[in-house]
Amino acid sequence: MNTKYMSDYGLQTWAYHLSMSYPFDLGYLSPDDRRYNIYVATLIPKLSIDEDSVQFFEDYIRFDVIVGTGDHASRETLDISIISDDMPEFDHRKFEFDYEKPRKAMVFKGWEKGPIELNLLHIYLDESKYYMDTEIFYIGQAFGENGEHLPAEELMSDPTLQKLEADLLREYPEKDLALLLLEFKSQLLEEIDNEDEDLIQLQELTKNPPLELNNQILNATEVALINYFKPEYNKQFNDDFPRVEDHGLHYRSITVQVHPDIMGLKLFSKEKTYLSNERIVAPLLQSNS
Repeated sequence: MNTKYMSDYGLQTWAYHLSMSYPFDLGYLSPDDRRYNIYVATLIPKLSIDEDSVQFFEDYIRFDVIVGTGDHASRETLDISIISDDMPEFDHRKFEFDYEKPRKAMVFKGWEKGPIELNLLHIYLDESKYYMDTEIFYIGQAFGENGEHLPAEELMSDPTLQKLEADLLREYPEKDLALLLLEFKSQLLEEIDNEDEDLIQLQELTKNPPLELNNQILNATEVALINYFKPEYNKQFNDDFPRVEDHGLHYRSITVQVHPDIMGLKLFSKEKTYLSNERIVAPLLQSNS
C-alpha cells in the first residue's frame, strides 16, 4: 500500500470507560470496573461517613459524608436507594448498618439473600452534586504485551505504585490516594474521501471496527497524557513522541480525550487543569518511508 497519504491522517483515542478505586480496594472491583489499560495515581480529599447520621426510610437511606479533614472539611447529605429489580418492594427500614472503616465499605444487612456492600467512594462520585478535586501525581501503564489490562493483583504489586503510595500518604496525610482507571479506544481521526484503490482498501481496514488497540497506541496515549499534565512523579517528560504504525499506516498525530466530568472529577496537576472534553493533541514521529 502507498503510504504517502498517511501524513494527512491522525489517530484519536478516548477514555471509553472510567472507574476509580483506592489501591487497597482493587481486588474488590466489579467485572465492569476491571476494564482499564492506563492508570492515573491521584490524591483526593479524605471521605468518611458520620455513622450517627445514618437514617433509614422506607424507600431510601440518608447519611452525611464528610469531605476532607480539619478546618477544611465539608459535609454533604446523600439519599440513596438500594432497591433493585431483585427487591422492588423492599423496605429500607429493615436494614442494619455496619461501616468497615479501613476499606470505607458500607455494609447493609437484613436482606434474605445476604448483605449488600457499597463502596463509599463510588457512592459519593455517583450521588454528589459537587465535582471532586482530583490531583494527578503519576500516570502509568496497566496493560500487557497485547494491550490487555493487567489483573488487579499485578497492579497492586507494582513497585512504582507501592513507593508512590508510601511517599504521597506520608507527605499528604490529609489526603487519600485513589487510582483513576482508564480504558481507551482508538480510531482514525479523519474520514477518507477518495476513489483511489489503496484508499478504498484503507477504508475497509479501519472503518469497522475501530482500529485495534495495541501497545503502540497505548504508549502514545500515555506519553500524550504525561506531557500534558507533567505529573510530579513522572520525572522524565519526553517531547519526542513515539511512532505509531498499524496496517502499514503511519499517523501524524494523536488526539486524546478523557471526559472526567462523567464521574464528577476535576482533574488537575501542579502544571495543568483539564477542561471538560478538552482535546489533548500531540505529534507523532513520522516514518521515513
